[in-house]
Amino acid sequence: MRYDSIIIGGGLAGLTSAIRCAEAGLKTAVISFGESSLTFASGAIDILGYHSDGSVVQSPFPAVAKLAESNPNHPYSKVGVDTLKQGLHRFCHHLDVAGVPMASQSEDNHWRTTALGSLRPAWLYQPGMMPLPIKQPAKGIQRIAIVNIAGFRDFQPSLAVAGLKQHPAFQQARITSKTITARELGLETRNPFELRSIELARALNHADNFQRLTNALGGAAGSSDLLIIPAVLEDSLGRSRIPELSQKIGCQIMEVASLPPSLPGLRIANALKRQFNKLGGMLIEGDLVEKGNFDNGRLVSIETHYNKDLPLYANHFVLASGSFFSKGLLSKQNRIIEPTFDLDVEAPSDRSLWASGKFLDSKAHHFIEYGVSCNQQLQPTRQGLPIENMYCVGSVLAGFNPVAEGSAGGVSIATGFHAAEQIIAAYQACAGN
Repeated sequence: MRYDSIIIGGGLAGLTSAIRCAEAGLKTAVISFGESSLTFASGAIDILGYHSDGSVVQSPFPAVAKLAESNPNHPYSKVGVDTLKQGLHRFCHHLDVAGVPMASQSEDNHWRTTALGSLRPAWLYQPGMMPLPIKQPAKGIQRIAIVNIAGFRDFQPSLAVAGLKQHPAFQQARITSKTITARELGLETRNPFELRSIELARALNHADNFQRLTNALGGAAGSSDLLIIPAVLEDSLGRSRIPELSQKIGCQIMEVASLPPSLPGLRIANALKRQFNKLGGMLIEGDLVEKGNFDNGRLVSIETHYNKDLPLYANHFVLASGSFFSKGLLSKQNRIIEPTFDLDVEAPSDRSLWASGKFLDSKAHHFIEYGVSCNQQLQPTRQGLPIENMYCVGSVLAGFNPVAEGSAGGVSIATGFHAAEQIIAAYQACAGN
């Protein structure tokens, strides 16, 4: 089987690249093994949340430009601010078409609230997430009610209350928690601890159950200025029902992503897959790329676990296999490797340098910055030799720390888009000749 482009990895970076290639008319396939990191994601998109000194970034785009100037190995330095903006624009367009609109507060970051009650800077948010202003996150909020549904094991209101009270802006706020029983909502459960976000969303989308939830939350909200609930509500098309619920109750409601599976993250993943399929792309899920066949500085074909005797050929390949969490990178005794193609990786051989001595250190662990070494075009090397028809995108790349910087979403979208644009340009150049 031959394609114009094959994308290895079906997360945010891979799907961004795949959609752009398919949009340009290229015959494109995505090969994805297991659930992507979007299953664990907040559903918001961060671009750059923190400066190198740990202070919060208010306006991410000027900060990205400065970061790119000071750190030439950072992925943002290789793609540039203009490409980042173009990628975000196309990302928002495709999500909007797929029914999952994203919004921002002009050019500034906002605070998103986590399930543990901590605040993290982000730029794009989904309806229902209710962004808080960076400078005055508690403006107009004095009373907060945090509500869970009994049996939903992936959200703990007491932890959210404790976390939110630690933020200086909310220390004077009155924060309470309450749990609604499944019986109040008319939910039949054999095991009181079996509820997960996907099952709850399906059950609560029923008209009678949604009305019961509206009544229960209305009582729980009382005179609160803000009601916080886990993300367990969406309609049959995957759209959040928080705006509808907020209007019915007459109270500001914020949904927060729970532990995996994260409903807001799944909304983005499913929306991007729908767009890719709509554009004619081939999505191959549940198979693992195990080997590449190289010839004269080019990746010619790949072999997968379930189709070893049927290599897949393409003119261009994009590696979006992620970092350690998704096994895009692996650590050996004294070496960090890229396991599929044995690409060159930037990482010291001295294992003691990989992490801080304290697991919960306030400083970021260095291993998060390690990854595949690439040139300005995001092309990797193998045994020191460049691979001209291959690009690496997202968290498999070296040179950035998505945790300390709050940059995972922006780097994934920008590098995925940048790789696709270069593939498209290569085809256009061939057509011109």
